[in-house]
Amino acid sequence: MSSPFARTALKAANLMRAGAPSTPKKGGGTSLNGEPRNDLIKKVLFDAPPRPPVRFSSEDMTRHETIERAWKLVRQQQKQAQEEGLAKKFEMMRKANAELEATSSQLFKHSQTKERHAVFPRQLRTLTDTPPKQVWNYREPAATPAPKA
Repeated sequence: MSSPFARTALKAANLMRAGAPSTPKKGGGTSLNGEPRNDLIKKVLFDAPPRPPVRFSSEDMTRHETIERAWKLVRQQQKQAQEEGLAKKFEMMRKANAELEATSSQLFKHSQTKERHAVFPRQLRTLTDTPPKQVWNYREPAATPAPKA
């Protein structure tokens, strides 16, 4: 008995030999270069035959359920750790805002307003070691120090 894929491939090969035209019709194709036979080739190569449903024995089902529960537990622990980290960050940000408000209400107010038309490179520049805006021109002769008198 042959596999469903082999039967599909055999049917497709027979259709390609007998039924599909060898020259493309103008505007009639739906695939690459207007050839319907390319659709058929793609279907044969890439459409997987339907798989039969997986059937577990009672022992395998117990193993599967145990693994599923363990995976859910791991995911729950990861989510909880992420939420705790975010809560700590939020609390630190709240404390920093309270300290800034106590220090300078003008700076606090300015830090809380959003600029609608802020552009990333100019107004929202990240604090990293980046090249300066005024680049040193190495082709210009260096300024010579004034002679000491």
